[in-house]
Formats: sequence, C-alpha cells, structure tokens
Amino acid sequence: MTNNPIAVFDSGIGSLSVIRELRREVPNEDLLYLADRAHFPYGTKSFPEMREIIINTINYLRRYKPKVVVVASNTPSVQVLDDVRKLISDISLIGVRPPLKEAVRLTKKRHVGIMATEGTIRSKELENQIRREVPQHILVTKFNASPIIELIEHGIHLENERRTYDVISRVLGDGVDEKIDVITLSSTHLPFVKSYLNALLPTVRFVDPAQIVARDVRKFLKFYRMTKKSGTGRLQILVTDGKREFERSVRAMGVREPVEEVFLTF
Repeated sequence: MTNNPIAVFDSGIGSLSVIRELRREVPNEDLLYLADRAHFPYGTKSFPEMREIIINTINYLRRYKPKVVVVASNTPSVQVLDDVRKLISDISLIGVRPPLKEAVRLTKKRHVGIMATEGTIRSKELENQIRREVPQHILVTKFNASPIIELIEHGIHLENERRTYDVISRVLGDGVDEKIDVITLSSTHLPFVKSYLNALLPTVRFVDPAQIVARDVRKFLKFYRMTKKSGTGRLQILVTDGKREFERSVRAMGVREPVEEVFLTF
C-alpha cells in the first residue's frame, strides 16, 4: 500500500493546483491526476447528478489501487462527499472545502469573502459550514466565480490578459478591498489567477485551499504509516474529454508528463 499512488481528480484543470502543492508536501509520492472534463463543470450539477458522478469516478479509480483519493473540487466536497463516504467505506477520501477557519483567523476587518462555483455558493451545505465555522460578528460575502473558472478551464487566462481582468472585475465588483481583507479561493481552479487577483486587490489576502489539502494528505499518510520514503514522485495524467486543449494548457503551466485520454463508462 505504501507504494500505491495518490489519486487526485476534479472536473478539469483545477486538480493541477492540488498536484502542485502535493509535489511540495510529499515529493516521493506517485500521483494519479484525473481531469474529468467530460463532466465539467461540477458547479452546475444537481445533488443526485453530482453524487452519481463522484461515486462512479471513485469506482473507476479502483483499478489504479490508490492509497487515498483526493476529491480536488470544493463543489462535490461540500455537497456530496459526506454521503459518498457512507456508500464507499473501503477507500480513504479527502475533500477540499472552503478554508473558512483560516479566513476567520486572518481577517482584521471582520469581513471575509468566498469565491466559489455557483453550485457551492447556493448550497445549504456551505451555509451550514458558515454557521459552524464563522462567528456571528464576522460578515461573509459570496462571489459566484463560475465565469472565472470557465475561463481558466479553457486556458484563456494564459493568453488573454485583458479578458481575464475584465471577467474577474465583473465577478468581484467595485470597492471589494474597502470592506473585505480576506477572500477564500474556494475552487481549485482559482489559484491559477492569483496573480491577477493580487494585482486587482493588493490589500486583500487570498487563502488557497490547495495548500491546506496537501498538508492534510501528508498528515494522513504519516498517521497511517503510508508515507513513501523514497522515489522520484511520478505523475500520471488522465483526461476524459478535450485532450488537445487540456494538453496545451498544462504544457503552458510547465507540466511535461504525457496526457492519456480515457473514457469513464458508468
């Protein structure tokens, strides 16, 4: 089990932000990255659709014998992962959730923002998390970042700076930095436009959940004595749709490993 890979998946290129942090936290580990672009975007799926997609994707990954599966998307992690864990008990699952506790710790203005998909923003599960983790004296503003996520998935942020700034500005609106000092990047796609966000809102701190989940994986492996002690940390990349566009984007981000197209038959 120690030498088995860590599987990481979401509906597209967002997982790459988690892969990047995992390579820093657990450099010896072999990683399997599945970009399920055939089901992009997760953020518009209904609860039953999302649950079925996540269950079937995890079952597909069984053939690679992963020692842990990272659901590297906030939307299914927030909405369906608790349900999925009840149905799949023989595989360890780690999700990615909005890092609200960290935002609460960092805010000085007592006002934090959450950038996430439309599905996450509208979910009752996010509201429940806010009630659990954010004190009542701290305000929370939610931003539907789905247009930004769509732009990132198609690699537009890599080639059209003006359009990227325009889309981000429309999502955030005016005067955000006058009242908010911390914003959670509650989609694993969003760290890829952090340089744009920093340029637009230089006084705002952006909390990256990819760093947090990578630390969670390292602690999990250590606790269960599954840490790989040596090795070069190989990366295997699978994509379910749009291989050419996806490959072009990951190459522009410095990823050189081959990309294999696979088909998930549910």
